[in-house]
Amino acid sequence: MTAVTTDVLVVGAGFYGLSSAWRMKQLRSGARILVVDEGEFASGASGRNGAGFRMQWGLDLNILLSKESTAFFENAAELLDYPRGIELKQDGYLVLAHSQNALDRLNASIAIQHRYQVPSELLDADACMKMVPALNRKRLVGGTYCAKDGTASPFRLLDALLIASRREQVEVRYGTRVERIEKRNGVFTASTKDGVIEANQVLLCTDWAVPQLLQPLGVELPVTSLPKEAIVTVPCTPRVKPILISLEHHISVNQLTRGSIVFVPTRAREGSTIESTSGFLSWAAPKIIDLLPGVAEVAVLRTWGCVSSVTPDMQPILGETEIEGLYVAVSAYRGFMTSPAVGRMMASLVLDGVTDPVLAQLSPSRFKAGKTIIEPLLNQE
Repeated sequence: MTAVTTDVLVVGAGFYGLSSAWRMKQLRSGARILVVDEGEFASGASGRNGAGFRMQWGLDLNILLSKESTAFFENAAELLDYPRGIELKQDGYLVLAHSQNALDRLNASIAIQHRYQVPSELLDADACMKMVPALNRKRLVGGTYCAKDGTASPFRLLDALLIASRREQVEVRYGTRVERIEKRNGVFTASTKDGVIEANQVLLCTDWAVPQLLQPLGVELPVTSLPKEAIVTVPCTPRVKPILISLEHHISVNQLTRGSIVFVPTRAREGSTIESTSGFLSWAAPKIIDLLPGVAEVAVLRTWGCVSSVTPDMQPILGETEIEGLYVAVSAYRGFMTSPAVGRMMASLVLDGVTDPVLAQLSPSRFKAGKTIIEPLLNQE
């Protein structure tokens, strides 16, 4: 069987994969880019996420990634020539503190955000209650708010990226699982059920599954999976206009335009299943009601599951591995909100060897060097 040849093979057609592929063609129109994905459109984590984006972080690098990405979201329909739009909704993020320690972290982070002209503000508990009356006033000490944070439709954005990529002659194949990758005589060979793909360079965007392809090559990457579950209510009257993040409850809350409320609580689990567990509702309900007693009577419509990637410091892993020409882009659960910036940076790295200063900090080599990056406003929403 004749091998398929390409300049760059991108494995994974989610946000990181398609953003990088589209940016590569923007950077070099003559490059041959092939994207393969074992599933169908939006069948992985890209179709199962909270769809939020925020610039309220405590690390310079996370603020920079999110600020660039937010500017892209605001102009995505035009940039991607997608007249339907991506259902952009900028009602802000309200990040809540239920302890003085958490409020101090928020306050320190605002100073960093303001260096980059992020229009965030510190609120006391009364101001938070005025913004979201359904909140529990007990233990609430304050929060921060940024009106430019928001949400968009992951399905619309992924569709826009797919159409834009194909318009630029990126080949995207679904239902194509890469079983094994080898490097021979300077060329990568990827084995699939349909045959062999030969590529000069490879970018792995399969997130938590990246180690499965790296291990046969002798490359160890500390990435594991975290199954997560979400609760969706029936449509109800407006209760939560901004997206809520509670640092102590480890819960994100988003009321959609159609009225349904989506709760994504985080808990420690293992595996890679997207199935909902029988005890999830009974575990999550008390935490949700403690945070938002004003939604106690709203009926649950359904639950759904997804899988996030976990890294030792819960920061993305972006860059070239120890094998020349082999790159990884692991999102650490922030693929949607950072994909515009990451796509641009990875395209420049893969095609031109240009390492953005942010990418340099998130390199795969940082773990062997004993470097970890701690984000003070981590919630894992």
